[in-house]
Amino acid sequence: MAKTYTRQTARLILALLCVAASAELQAQHGPQTSAWSYFTPEDIHMPPKGDKVVTIVSPLPGNGDTPVPGVFFLPVGTPRGAVVIVNAPGGWTNAREGHFGRSLSSAGYIVLAIDSNGPRGAGNTLIDHTRMSFSAQLRDAYAARRHLLANGIAADRIAIMGTSRGGTIALMAADRTFLPEESERFALAIAVTPVCIFHPRTPKPTYEIFIGAGEKDEYASTQSCQDLAKAYATAGGVAKFKVYAGASNGFDGHPAMVRRIREPFAETFVDCKVVVEPDGLFAFDGRSFTDAQYIPMLQEMRKTCMGKGGSAWTNLTQKANVTLEIINFLDGSFRK
Repeated sequence: MAKTYTRQTARLILALLCVAASAELQAQHGPQTSAWSYFTPEDIHMPPKGDKVVTIVSPLPGNGDTPVPGVFFLPVGTPRGAVVIVNAPGGWTNAREGHFGRSLSSAGYIVLAIDSNGPRGAGNTLIDHTRMSFSAQLRDAYAARRHLLANGIAADRIAIMGTSRGGTIALMAADRTFLPEESERFALAIAVTPVCIFHPRTPKPTYEIFIGAGEKDEYASTQSCQDLAKAYATAGGVAKFKVYAGASNGFDGHPAMVRRIREPFAETFVDCKVVVEPDGLFAFDGRSFTDAQYIPMLQEMRKTCMGKGGSAWTNLTQKANVTLEIINFLDGSFRK
C-alpha cells in the first residue's frame, strides 16, 4: 500500500505542477477584466465528482432535520485522517470542492464534501448572505463530523476546510465561542480566503488553524484575517497565516476562469468587524444580536460597513501552491 500511495502522490504533484505551468500565460499578461456573462463554462456548477454520494442529517433547533448532500472521496492506501469540506458561497462545485477532494484523497485522506446551500434553496449567498445563516452551515459541518465518527474515523483525525464563506465556517469551528454545545471539536481547521468578520472578544481556540489569504481580495479583509490569526495564537492556539501574491478571493476556482470577473451584486465585507462576546452575542455598531437575529444584524451591516461589487479570478499557480501546502499542513499533524 505504501508504494501505491507514493505513486499516487507523485502523480498528484506532477499534475499540480502541470496546472501551474499552464498558468504562465496568465502570469505574463495578468488577469483581464470581464463581465460575469463574458465567459461562463458550462460545467461551472457541476457538483463534485467523487466515489460515493451520501446524505447527512443535520439537526436545526426548532426546525427539524435537514438532509444535506455529501460526496465521499476515498483515500489511496490506509487513511491518514479525514477532512470535511464545507461549500463556498455559490454551493459546491467540481472545480473547487471536487478538486480538493480528489487531491487530498490522493494524498491519503478520506474527504467528505457537503453542500449546505442546495437543501435550503439558498442559491448563491455571495449576493445575499441573509439567505442562509453561518450557524446553519456550521451545524452541517458538525453533522458531517458525526457521520465520519459513525464510520470509524478517530475524533482526533478529522479536520474541517472551506473556501471564502466556507473558510469562515472553518474558523468559527476552531473557536468554542461558536456553537459551544458541541463539546468535541475538529482536530484542524483550514480556511482559504475566508471572510474574517467574526472576532471573539475572548478567543477560545481548540486546535491548529491554517489561513490562506488572497493579496488581491476585494471581498474580505486580508488584514482582518491576519489580526484574527494573531488573536487566536495569543489566546493559546496555533495559527499559520499566508498571503498568496496576486490572488483574489476564491482564487482556487474553475481553471477556465482566469480572467478578472466583476460581480456587481456581490456583498463585500472588507470594512466589517463583528465582536463576538464570550456568551455568544454578536456586538456591532453599539448593538447586540443573538444568533437568531442574524438577518437584522446583516441588515445593519449593510447600512455601514458592507459594500457591493467585487472582482475575482482563478490563479492556477496559487491554486496548485495552496493545494500542496494544505496537504503539508495535514501531514504535519496526522502523520505524527
